[in-house]
Amino acid sequence: MISTRTFRWIYVGLWTLRICFALLGTGYIHPDEHMQNGEVTSGDLMPYHTIRTWEWSAVLPVRSIVPAFATTGIPVWFAKVLSKEHLIQGVHPILLFRLERSAFLLLSGLIDYSLMSLVPTPSARRLGLLLLASSHVMNTFQVRPFSNSIEAVLISLSLLFLRKIRSVKMLDKSYDIHLLAITFVTGIFTRPTFLIFGAPIAFQVALGTFIHARTVTRWLRLVVPPLFTAAGTCTAFLVADTLYFRGTLDDIVVTPFNFLMYNFASQNLAEHGVHPRWLHIFVNLPMLFGPWITWLAVRVIVDSATLFNKKNDKSFEVDVLHPTIIQMIILSLSVLSVQPHQEPRFLVPLLLPIIVLIANTGQLAHVGKTFWVSCSIFNFVLAVLFGILHQGGVVPSLFHLHPLVANASLGTRTNIIYWKTYMPPLHLLGVNERDVATGLVSFVDLAGASQDDFAASLSADDYDKIFLVTPVAMRYTLPPAITGCMELNQTIFPHLDLDHISESIDAGVLDGLRLGVYTLSRNCVFV
Repeated sequence: MISTRTFRWIYVGLWTLRICFALLGTGYIHPDEHMQNGEVTSGDLMPYHTIRTWEWSAVLPVRSIVPAFATTGIPVWFAKVLSKEHLIQGVHPILLFRLERSAFLLLSGLIDYSLMSLVPTPSARRLGLLLLASSHVMNTFQVRPFSNSIEAVLISLSLLFLRKIRSVKMLDKSYDIHLLAITFVTGIFTRPTFLIFGAPIAFQVALGTFIHARTVTRWLRLVVPPLFTAAGTCTAFLVADTLYFRGTLDDIVVTPFNFLMYNFASQNLAEHGVHPRWLHIFVNLPMLFGPWITWLAVRVIVDSATLFNKKNDKSFEVDVLHPTIIQMIILSLSVLSVQPHQEPRFLVPLLLPIIVLIANTGQLAHVGKTFWVSCSIFNFVLAVLFGILHQGGVVPSLFHLHPLVANASLGTRTNIIYWKTYMPPLHLLGVNERDVATGLVSFVDLAGASQDDFAASLSADDYDKIFLVTPVAMRYTLPPAITGCMELNQTIFPHLDLDHISESIDAGVLDGLRLGVYTLSRNCVFV
């Protein structure tokens, strides 16, 4: 059994590691970590040129602006107000980056806080906190502005409110049920999939309040006021989104409905990638939480089912969280596996429920050193992979280009080309929208375009400066007519490009893990 003093030192160390990953880790997991949040809020608050993806289309918006502004928008707004030079230069991109990460770093602490309240036994609580804090999910996904990260925090708070609601004696005088109503509405407008994770919680609240009330009349008196709270919160979201996307209240915007309609269309999902139905259960779940934690969770579920079949329901009476979390795991995996588009981050909200489930059964006290060592190695490797290595040069390349573009002489036309990288979040480049509108600065994201399309983009127009950002390994695949015109300006290490593994291997260890920023000679003619 771990002592309290040892636990504190390890836990503080794990939090220090989380802070380092949040503020210094430039790994790039998925474009949505920027395009669903910081790219939009910074574009609205700063004079920077940004990209708005299809999710923020005024015709059919599927994202509510409220969660984005409540997380990254508020700190950026404060930085803008406090900055003496914001009217001229805006907030520096590095500060924007760290403000976004800091906001989600603080939010991740709510998950730790929830676990402290959801695991009552001190020894089990300590082990559960260590398991949570050492998870690579906390060091990567939860400190990035994903909507899934917000959803995970809201699920954690919902379980906390459930526990309080089912334990309070004077339920009619408790504000927890009203807080749960607000949390539910916020979760639905953040990601409608929140309904899948939250349905068992709603069921337990309805059941618990009915048992407490004993009659239908008293039960209605308990649940109707929170329903009005939920309706008021929903109205606030609808008004905010409608005014944001329409500028008037004449045409109400319901982003959760638009989200569902978009995702129910198979042709839309095909554009984002179609995966086998078993991917969540057999690949994404073990990859996120580790095979050992996944196995322990399966054992708890199977044991609970066995006890239920034997009509020994004591385990379900001990803690309302036990059946609720099991229902949440089964329901979410079942429903989300029906959809053909399956990404690991869709399961991030299950991290805390699974650890709470395992911790409250006391299994962590008997797993042994092999479990903890193997879990630590697994999580550290994936934290480095996703938090530092994967597409890790894209964001630093934007920081490098910012002074080169922002301080360009008046009249100097500059073109920036990204090739074979993830979509660069342009708010971290810090280019004024006015400069883009006047043609002083232009930007081209070629993504995974062919070499012919890449060559064609080089001769598209006449510029005074052309910057090319691409993995160093891709330079070896280009003909001499192009490489002879490329002058290396800066290399950024590390940058792991998992989409072009063979090219990276051929380039060698160093060049295969570097992103290059090149300047192209004006004297070359590309045909």
